[in-house]
Amino acid sequence: MRISRRGLGTVAVGVAVGLVAGCRSTDPGQERLEWLSGLDGVERAELVKDGDDDLILLTLVKKLPQDDVKALADKVKWEFRSYDKGYFRSIEVDLDGFHGRFYPSASTKNDPDLARALWLREDGRATASAYGASGLVITAPARSVAAVALGVDGAVPSEDGRRTHRVESSDRLVVVEWTNSVNLGFRLDRRATQEFADLQARYAGLTGWIEGPEHRAGIYFAASDLTLDVLLAAPPKAEVFGKLELGWGLVRAPHTVFATAFTPQVRALTAELAKVPGVTSLDIRDDEGEPDPASVTVKDRAGYVAAVTTLRRLWDSYLPIQLIREPSPYVGRTREPVFRTSAYDQDREFRIHAALADLAGLVRVQIGPEAANLTILPDISDPELTAALRAMAQLAATHTIRLYASYGADETRLTQLGKIVNRKYSGVNPVPPAVGPALISRLTTTWALVSR
Repeated sequence: MRISRRGLGTVAVGVAVGLVAGCRSTDPGQERLEWLSGLDGVERAELVKDGDDDLILLTLVKKLPQDDVKALADKVKWEFRSYDKGYFRSIEVDLDGFHGRFYPSASTKNDPDLARALWLREDGRATASAYGASGLVITAPARSVAAVALGVDGAVPSEDGRRTHRVESSDRLVVVEWTNSVNLGFRLDRRATQEFADLQARYAGLTGWIEGPEHRAGIYFAASDLTLDVLLAAPPKAEVFGKLELGWGLVRAPHTVFATAFTPQVRALTAELAKVPGVTSLDIRDDEGEPDPASVTVKDRAGYVAAVTTLRRLWDSYLPIQLIREPSPYVGRTREPVFRTSAYDQDREFRIHAALADLAGLVRVQIGPEAANLTILPDISDPELTAALRAMAQLAATHTIRLYASYGADETRLTQLGKIVNRKYSGVNPVPPAVGPALISRLTTTWALVSR
């Protein structure tokens, strides 16, 4: 049987359509996304990484009414079964910057995370919410953090399981974090949080944090909001907060020794350090009921230089100085310092630390009597790498300098890059795959340049 050219064209088109249809049928994930993208109220449907797994994210159209959001979730739950094809996770929605999740099953009656996102949008005080490593993270203006925590906790009943919720300011200087677990009895400490909210309403510069279920807290008053004498006359109710750290101006101290920490010498030192924007805190610990100055924290070169000058003039005993550029992402904790030193350091060590303090690509430096460690980011810029190695070249030739690269957001995964012995740099062999030969080559060339 002969087939005309037109017939051959028809057959070819049919085969092509069949192949396309066949491809679609073998890609259920794409079919599912196309269906979700076509639903009323959905602007975009996509797969995003959530740890090691993929998660469906639905970006909804702006200002979608609350009833329409709930109707959309109900529609997905009733019809998703024919499209699931092995998908067993929640679906996340982006609702004008507020993220919530619901499980796509008709048997699911309550959607607490989605209800939180809707409440936050309607309340209007918070600016965004997203999912962090351990739970929901809500961003709000500093003065509204505690009030938003109270509101979102009261708006949605606690569900089974164990969940962590966090409300924080964008700079993380004000944070309320709590664990919800009905079975374990964990919940927001509403009494302490309400006290914190009341203090925020009274004092514009108040910062601090609350963490549950450990019942730990820190409350830091700005010197511009009230005098020290007024605070000492009427301090916050420590019993409301459990384990509490208090602050006024730069000083941070356990509430057990806060009042006695302000000796005349500490007051004089605080007054001078407060004049330097780069100094962030003077920390005092409780040494068996006695206040003991623990460290001065600075955030940049100017703060470090001024702290050394001030301590040499006003403080006659050893007091560590630590450089910490940014607040920790973990409530109630601090980052590992870029360096830790003191005003007693020799001029050479002082010059090295001052030269390194403002280098964003430097993670950590440790200088000992005979050896030193230098940790950098793998993508440190050429000018900063040159400045870092030039500073380290001031050490004596007998110093062994070990070089590392820091990988990962927590800056804890270190890979050795080599070491400098008798002013000669030798890279690691073989070169770790994470490092690559380009960085080793840069180190070799730069060290040869600065160590002449």
